[in-house]
Amino acid sequence: MKFNEYLKSCREKYHLTQEKLVQEFYNFDEDFIGVDTTTLSRWETGKTKPSIDRQITIVKYFQTVSGHILSCFESVDRKSIENKICKLGVKNLIGNSKEHILNFPSKSFKVSEIEIQHLRSAQNIDEILQMPYTVLENLTDNVYELSFDTIKEWALHPSNLFLLSMHRNKFVGLLFSIKLKSEIFQKVINFEIDLKDITLKDFADLNEVGSTFPIAFLAYNDKCSTLLILRFYAHLIANQDFIQNLGAAPLLDGAKKIVQKMNMQFHKEKDVPQGTLASYQASLNDVLINEPVMKMLFQKQECHEDEK
Repeated sequence: MKFNEYLKSCREKYHLTQEKLVQEFYNFDEDFIGVDTTTLSRWETGKTKPSIDRQITIVKYFQTVSGHILSCFESVDRKSIENKICKLGVKNLIGNSKEHILNFPSKSFKVSEIEIQHLRSAQNIDEILQMPYTVLENLTDNVYELSFDTIKEWALHPSNLFLLSMHRNKFVGLLFSIKLKSEIFQKVINFEIDLKDITLKDFADLNEVGSTFPIAFLAYNDKCSTLLILRFYAHLIANQDFIQNLGAAPLLDGAKKIVQKMNMQFHKEKDVPQGTLASYQASLNDVLINEPVMKMLFQKQECHEDEK
């Protein structure tokens, strides 16, 4: 999506004239002193573009009007959101952790041949899950002490997200996050309870406000990782009214860098036999409303990477 499209659609959705919106911007933030209807018209037609800082302020203004973190996205389905997100922006947002994004030759991977699917939609779930479970166990040195049956039970819970990246029906990546009730999330972030002690009653329902906790991420190359992260952000945006916070407790340095790039802040450390777990957390607002995500959402569509 282009920012001019977002701006115009939000203004029209809330029945604001350009004159009224200019006044609203000025009342909301003095940074908009000097902005007039001519400037706004040029922004809406794409002839010029506000700075990233002003884009963020505009998004925050529409938060106050709508009560949603990303106004004008709250009623859009996940697939449509995916189509609006810039793939190159996603790639730049996450970077390239060698521990989690491997170096399988990407030239042999066409984006059009990579399918991102939820484990719930797969056939032969036990068989398919065995590979990502083994990868998850080895990647984290089994620090979470989660059994195969537990991972399967969690993955099939309707509130949780277990994404598989498949290339020609072969496993090439995963992203696994769970949605916890807010009080359980805080206990996990504070290391007051271990993940292995979580039960199904600790998960927030689909239409219940809770907090998202990514557990694992691995991709065979940057094309696989881009599509997984794109789907994850589309999930966050589509469910923005039911997600309060994001948090993680990674072991590896690469994972810590990834959650920091997602704007999560360090919270607490815990020593374990495998090393040091560090918990991170942020509000969904802080995860979604920042400069890298603005570039991901509102870059020109031409920024989509070559799918050959």
